[in-house]
Amino acid sequence: MTEDKFQIVINWDPSSMWHAIFTAADKQDPDSKEIQSMLESIVDEHGRAGVDTLVHCVWAGFQTLMMSCQTSDSYDAPYEPPYDSGKHEVFVRHAEHGTFLAKIASGGTDFIDILLQQCRRNGMRFVAGLRMNDRHAGSGQCPLLYPHVQKMVDANPEWHLKEFPGGLNYKYDGVRDAVLSFVEEFLERHDVDGLEFDWMRWCHVFTTSEAVEHAPYLTDFTRKARHLLDAAADRRGRDRLVLGVRIPSNLDECRGLGYDVAAWVDEELVDYLCPSDFYYTDFNCQVDDFVTLTEGTACRVYPSIHPKSATHNRAWLLGPEHYRAAAKNFYAFGAHGVSPYNYQHHWDSPVLPNPKGDSGPIDMWPTAMRYLTELTNITSIDARERHYLYHPLWSEHAEGHSPTLAYENHRIILDHSTGDSCGSFRFRLAEMVADEAISATLMFKVTYMIEADALEIRLNDHVISPASIDKQWHLGQSPAKGRPLGQYFQFRIPLTAPPVVFGDNVLTVRLANRVGMPRRMLNVQEFEVKVDMK
Repeated sequence: MTEDKFQIVINWDPSSMWHAIFTAADKQDPDSKEIQSMLESIVDEHGRAGVDTLVHCVWAGFQTLMMSCQTSDSYDAPYEPPYDSGKHEVFVRHAEHGTFLAKIASGGTDFIDILLQQCRRNGMRFVAGLRMNDRHAGSGQCPLLYPHVQKMVDANPEWHLKEFPGGLNYKYDGVRDAVLSFVEEFLERHDVDGLEFDWMRWCHVFTTSEAVEHAPYLTDFTRKARHLLDAAADRRGRDRLVLGVRIPSNLDECRGLGYDVAAWVDEELVDYLCPSDFYYTDFNCQVDDFVTLTEGTACRVYPSIHPKSATHNRAWLLGPEHYRAAAKNFYAFGAHGVSPYNYQHHWDSPVLPNPKGDSGPIDMWPTAMRYLTELTNITSIDARERHYLYHPLWSEHAEGHSPTLAYENHRIILDHSTGDSCGSFRFRLAEMVADEAISATLMFKVTYMIEADALEIRLNDHVISPASIDKQWHLGQSPAKGRPLGQYFQFRIPLTAPPVVFGDNVLTVRLANRVGMPRRMLNVQEFEVKVDMK
């Protein structure tokens, strides 16, 4: 690890950075100056936390937060913007957003410029984020398309990506040109430090059958965006403006969606990559695949961290011990920092954060921002405990498929009816387990198991002695404790080196005997490694 300081590149959607805080403060009916002061205070907290780049979404659903300093009393009515370039509508998802933004505009100040200028005062980059095919509308969360998308579909029905309702098909020039026209206009109006294309909202921009062959369309699109950024830099007498891309955490998924990341890097079109799961922190992310792509270039890799661990786990959010573990795994294989995403769950979630406390979630602002500070250097990470989670990320969706359509159901199924049921799970652990300063324990749960079942457990093809395994029976796991589970046995295995290695390890579990009901399917899941300081 050669980084003196690992970068924190935080990404915010159109309102999550400030909405919960503003709503709490709205009881005092803040005026435009007070709202501006709160926005500046929020950015200041990012600076104190050690954030290097603040990415704020300014465009989603083919609508934008960009507006003029002119306003009207009707601005709080959704989709009635005071500014209309003839190309884009102001993006207002909730009426409350419009109320706050209207007050800011009434004070003669642009919301985006407030964030930009305050980032500069804190020595941070301000990067404008674009959600490339946001489908909150039309995705089941909302029965209607975004208004501007609806207008585009009404005029060009073939543009609708019907396989993924609410999205537009990027194989059509008109769709890509609409995005580029916004980029050009935005860069004319705002002196930002760059753009981030968030392809993870919502991943699909082509039909699945055509995505791979249509990859050149996106490469050409990215090339044109790069030209617009370079022209803006020349016009303003600035150095290169950055272009980041938020993409799936697996290169095969990227290729399957039509994202030719290798071409984007080879042509020096992009300046950073944010490999990311759709909604959860992937402790097993193979960041070295992305780092290898960027070798010999200036492109950086910032894997995403998310406050949530797995689908169905509504009980708690990740804590600093989990972020330290994820970052250690990422940094050990060449990542240059991390990129928090949906981080607002720490203070606007209806559940209490982890570690649990007596205070409500809103009180986690700005406490949770401090979790990020120690991720900027490896010394802070190594000094405290780390808790690695390898949970089934998407087990409730299409038998484990994520929104990218990749299989992300991390578990081992042992079929009681087969003659020799066996399965394996790979987990990445960037720890020197032989270090006398730490102790490490592997844990996992097995549902549908009875006491008479015997499991043979191997680590990297080394049989673990049953005498070293602690096995405890539990009545179940309630929603208040995590993903709901029926009766299960929890296994705890102290880790030693060998057999554990620094990096990728393989856990193999075999059903050594079969008793009881022949149709039982033992489910081995929720793998974890806890590293404590001695």
